[in-house]
Amino acid sequence: MPMLMPLGLTRISKKMKQMNNLILSIIASATILRLLLSIVLFPSNSTIDNDNIILARSLGPGILPALGAAILDPVHTWDHLEEACFWLENENNGPLLWTDSWLGGNGGNGVDGGNRNDGSDYEVGGYASIYTPGTRIVSPPLVFAFLGETLVCPRGYAFLRKVIKNLLLLIADAIGAYCIYHIGKRIYEIECGSNEEDMERHTKKEVVKGSGGDNNADDLVIPGILRPHRGWVFGLSSKIIPPEEELLTCGDLNNASTNGNKPEKHDENGNSSIQTNPTPNPMSSSPDNGREPIISMDQLPSIAAISYYCNPISMLANATGSIRSVWDALLLLSLYYATLPPTTTTKEGIPIKIPSATKVAFSFAAANYVDVGYGVFLLPILLWRGMMLVARDSSAAPSQSQTTTIRRVQQQHQHRDWKMVVLLFLFYFGGMHYFASMLVGGSTGTYRKVIIQTMLPNVAFVQQDGSGSVPGPSMGLHWYLFVQVFDRFRPYYTVFASGISMMFPIPLMIRLYRYPSVLVAAFQLLASVFRPTTTVHTLTLALHLSLLNPRSIVRMRDHSLISFFALPVPILLFVTFHRMWLVTGNGNPNYIYFQCFAYGMFVTIIAMEFVSGTVKRDKVRRMMEKGSVKKILDEMKEKEETENTDKEGTENGTEEVVGTVVDKVDDQNGNTTEEAGEDDNGDGGEESAEDAGNVSDEVEDGAPEPVVD
Repeated sequence: MPMLMPLGLTRISKKMKQMNNLILSIIASATILRLLLSIVLFPSNSTIDNDNIILARSLGPGILPALGAAILDPVHTWDHLEEACFWLENENNGPLLWTDSWLGGNGGNGVDGGNRNDGSDYEVGGYASIYTPGTRIVSPPLVFAFLGETLVCPRGYAFLRKVIKNLLLLIADAIGAYCIYHIGKRIYEIECGSNEEDMERHTKKEVVKGSGGDNNADDLVIPGILRPHRGWVFGLSSKIIPPEEELLTCGDLNNASTNGNKPEKHDENGNSSIQTNPTPNPMSSSPDNGREPIISMDQLPSIAAISYYCNPISMLANATGSIRSVWDALLLLSLYYATLPPTTTTKEGIPIKIPSATKVAFSFAAANYVDVGYGVFLLPILLWRGMMLVARDSSAAPSQSQTTTIRRVQQQHQHRDWKMVVLLFLFYFGGMHYFASMLVGGSTGTYRKVIIQTMLPNVAFVQQDGSGSVPGPSMGLHWYLFVQVFDRFRPYYTVFASGISMMFPIPLMIRLYRYPSVLVAAFQLLASVFRPTTTVHTLTLALHLSLLNPRSIVRMRDHSLISFFALPVPILLFVTFHRMWLVTGNGNPNYIYFQCFAYGMFVTIIAMEFVSGTVKRDKVRRMMEKGSVKKILDEMKEKEETENTDKEGTENGTEEVVGTVVDKVDDQNGNTTEEAGEDDNGDGGEESAEDAGNVSDEVEDGAPEPVVD
């Protein structure tokens, strides 16, 4: 034994080294591929048609705009910042109409048009010229100041600026992957200390014993009927099919599938040939059938992080000029700091506090300053920071061991500073807008218009200017439905369409406040459907955040799996029909509409199944905590015993009745037999014998002679 331990540790260390080397090789390959895409395949980092681009020459003109419409949000790209640079450089040469609209005068001349009282001409200049009506610039002033004027507007050092932009996006995705890994790891640690993990552990022990957990007195054992079908995929306990259903599925159905409509065969004793001990159902449960888990739960954070960094959608989006990865990295940073444990232990064993409220508030305020649509994620952040903690404690009446576990988890992983986070968030968010207003200049009303122009397109589908033009096609349905609406109904449609997504966050938080990580994934899935400009890039983040919740995934039905594998079909057809409509002229917008409809339907099915699986998971947890399952099982057992007792009594009564009837029938048969015996011994018997003798004589002599009357 002493020699076996070092050998086992050596093998484990070798496997760990091999795994680390594999991960490093994957990350290095993905990094090289990202740089090649940005430098070789998309050298201009944009989706504008260019004959010098290999993809445009091989697939024809129009393929780049079609690809950009599927994966890019046009207001969060380097091209959009370049447009802002154009308006900043031509602030004094812009059309007078825009200056009139901004200042409310006649071309910027005269007293009302902007001429000051001292006689000097006053025109809109500086950053204010970027946000005049008609420019269609949505990027906020601070974003343009930090990214636009440093990496886009300068004309020199083009290659150096391109390298810096690619490195910035590469680092943003690397930070996002790092945050996803640690967020998933902390979620796993929190769940490992919860009563949900206690139930899973007791259930596995009971299944190993062989009773399946159905007739056990332990309150923490989940009955087989309440377990998920695919729990074995992640090493969880799976649903156990009752024996009678196993006989049906594995015996009758298999026999029917092999024999078709052939009649049932019987042996020489008349018994059915169906097997009485069929082969066990492979989907019954993981311990019973010996199925090994495909993915271990502690491996999911690593898998999600590597997949996020290496997925081709993010690579194409960054190579074609999207800067959405930077804003997603800010959001993930806020979630990373929100899930930090409140305390840690030094090498000397002394617990110390980890201050993180300021980091959470600042990173989340920065993400919301760029895109106010991220504001919905404030709800799960506050749940992680201790909001509704009392409601979580009082929602059930757990046992003493469960109460101790909950307190231990709260002390290790739960903050109680959500009010401080809210105040700091408002402070940083307001401070950013204050500095932005100083850059723009002008009065309060001037900056109010800037806020409307930079915030509204991120949460509502609105026309870009007074001409009625709207953003181009995307993977959503807003663009198609908006152009079908009459002009006077467009404000109503804008409020209605943008309000649909606002109906879900509060009810979901009230129902699923125990699972902030589920809320984060659910909100991102909803954004993948209801954003004004829906892109596939938004969906990739949602799918990776969903992967961090395996207990909800295993309770999803087959519809979600089919929808997931069907997603590439409408995406590829969207790119094809986009080019057919706007370049070759062989298509029309209806072609794209149906692909957008299918895409939205598939994503909606995934989102609904994900939320439904979480609700099922939470319902089982609540039932186990309150002891409802045990009560139901006891009631069912008592009912079954009562039915069996009634059945036995009915059978005994039936046997007595049958016995009485049989006795009466026997008495009647006895009397009938005695009368028949008297007839045999009397005259009637002799006459019958004589007649029988005459008939036999006639048969022996041949045909009888005719009788003459």
